[in-house]
Amino acid sequence: MTAGRPAAVRGIAARLVAAVLLALSCAAAAQPGSQSQRRGFDVVVLGSEPEAIAAAVAAAESGARTALLSPDARLGGLFVLGALNVLDVRTSPVPYQRGLFERWWERVGARGAFDPGEAERAFGALLAEAGVSVVLNARDLRIVASEGRVTGVAWNGGSLAARQVVDGDADLRHAVEAGARASFGWEALGTDVRMADTLVFRIDGVDWSALRAAAAARGSGWARVDDAVAWGPFGGVPASYPSRDPTVRLRGLNLGRDGRGGVWVNALLVHGVDPFDAASRAAARARAADEAERMVAWLAERLPGFEGARLGAVAERLYVRETRHLHAQCVLDADHLLDNVTGPLDVAVGGYPLDVQSLTPDDDGFVFGTPELYGVPLCVAVPRDGPSGLWTVGRSIGYDPLAHASARVVPLGMAVAEGVGLAAARVAREGGDPVLVSLDVDFVADVRDELRVRGAYLPAPRERSPVGPVAHPHHDAYRLMLSRGLTVGGYENEPKLDLQVSALSHLYLTSNVIRRFALRPGLAYDLVAAYGGVSGPALAERVAPVQRAAACRLELPCPDGDDPEALARAGLWPPGVALAGALTRGEVYALAATLVR
Repeated sequence: MTAGRPAAVRGIAARLVAAVLLALSCAAAAQPGSQSQRRGFDVVVLGSEPEAIAAAVAAAESGARTALLSPDARLGGLFVLGALNVLDVRTSPVPYQRGLFERWWERVGARGAFDPGEAERAFGALLAEAGVSVVLNARDLRIVASEGRVTGVAWNGGSLAARQVVDGDADLRHAVEAGARASFGWEALGTDVRMADTLVFRIDGVDWSALRAAAAARGSGWARVDDAVAWGPFGGVPASYPSRDPTVRLRGLNLGRDGRGGVWVNALLVHGVDPFDAASRAAARARAADEAERMVAWLAERLPGFEGARLGAVAERLYVRETRHLHAQCVLDADHLLDNVTGPLDVAVGGYPLDVQSLTPDDDGFVFGTPELYGVPLCVAVPRDGPSGLWTVGRSIGYDPLAHASARVVPLGMAVAEGVGLAAARVAREGGDPVLVSLDVDFVADVRDELRVRGAYLPAPRERSPVGPVAHPHHDAYRLMLSRGLTVGGYENEPKLDLQVSALSHLYLTSNVIRRFALRPGLAYDLVAAYGGVSGPALAERVAPVQRAAACRLELPCPDGDDPEALARAGLWPPGVALAGALTRGEVYALAATLVR
């Protein structure tokens, strides 16, 4: 959620050269010998998402001849077609995302929520002022390459030459089709899940003053409400909604006012969607839209301020949180974020929690930790594979699934995209290969200087202390488990390592280590089948046989005895873990860590 108004933007508009938007239709762009085809472009950006628009505007303002093409009929992607109108932006201790994002934010009111229609107009105005040529309704977009380098883009009825191409599609569809590689969902962490999708919908008739008064009377544990946004469990009312469809459910509400009497709701979760299949997405949207009307009626009977609520609209498309994770030149992981790593290759900084939304119909999501401030290096935007001259922006770039839970938020994505746009323009102008320049400190230093002139927040890199209980003897084992999503630190970065745990928890942790680190799910199932009857606290003598069985199945040292002393001699019971009595969470993590080779 947001807090406060960003610092005033100074001097940016005065530095821009006024230009006229070249609003090409697909038909006009497809005409042989058209102006756009004859002259070519320095940078072509694909997509209508906010990050794609940020990259295009930045490239154009840096002097590159720039075009933006999208199969969509409207600009704004998730903020417009998905109607997600509440911002996840960190403004404390300072606003982390400034620059181009802040300029756009000022145009839509610089509050925690905005009107999707105003967002669309603001994006169009930024593109027009920068002189970006825009082609919408460009079907069957594809990247064209020759001899290992991008040469342009083509679509059904048109083509453009380009020195550099930026794929801003939310799923990086064009980059993958051109040869870039990516993982899907959490497969890189050894499990076949991904975050749930959402259908955002609008409620009309909400008495915001009454809702705000109720929140003030009941406290922040019920909900937090300001003049633009509201979020919280609301006494458990939303989560208790009895959905008729087992793939659709309601969670705690995130509400954003649009300034025209409507309240947009980000809370309706949809599971079981194939995000790459149009028919699956359409069917999921229809199921969710059908359930949304009953959800509003449920809330109207139970929440103060909702007595007159009625369903006003549903978003044109689903809010898809997660699909691909690019195999980039560098990939951010949870350690990078929670260690608060910054460096000279950074083009943006983030600090949003590692907030994983529901992965299955049976969980409520997970918060793995909250960074102080981490850097996002330019190399996360460059694919390891595929043609030279290709860049990427958006939620699917080089973040592993845990880092993605923080870095996926759009304000940070726009900040990264601004840096990518400047870098692409610079390579188009001066030559070079994105693979090399993204790792070149001198090149990135020039990009960082340009970003600072444009108002970006880029503090000088320095060593920062990691978050969490770094002095705890089992901290390293805890972070190793967290790296595969097997433990959480929460918003306060407190994993409670000294809390005693059950023997069954140890069994499930051990089986998940086998599955997510060794990638041997069959062995994990066998272990649970063999020891699933274990109960009571995790006594050393009770968990030792499970520890030995896991090691033997993984073909690690397999001691003759299954007592703690025998395991210690084999290196499977580390110093600092009690040889008798009840074990703590930290000790159980330390045991699990010995199985990771």
